[in-house]
Amino acid sequence: MQSSNEIRHVVVFKYKPSVTAQQKNEIMRQFLALKHTSRKENKNYIVSIVGGDSSNSVEGLDQGFDHTFIVTFKSQEDFEYYIGRPFYSPFDEMHDQFKNDIQPFLAVNEKGEMTGAMVFDFKATQA
Repeated sequence: MQSSNEIRHVVVFKYKPSVTAQQKNEIMRQFLALKHTSRKENKNYIVSIVGGDSSNSVEGLDQGFDHTFIVTFKSQEDFEYYIGRPFYSPFDEMHDQFKNDIQPFLAVNEKGEMTGAMVFDFKATQA
């Protein structure tokens, strides 16, 4: 196995039942656009973003989540810039705005607590 400095950021969204297919498509478009709109020191810094919906899953293990994205960064520093506040500063203002904009669409539980996002981060290891 070979270790890499690349960081992978996996993001999974579950939407409120009232969110339309058109709204979901727009959220996907906006998330994927971060690859080109997010800038650090006036340069693109995200290596890649891929995403899709869970409609292709036949295993039935998606737990109601709708979209999955994998964002790749070349360094821990770039990853921290992307994650931003409240954890790191300076931060990516485009990603920060996206986080604020998506909040009203994400699922919540009976208590009103947001349950519509899951995140998993790891350093890439390759065979």
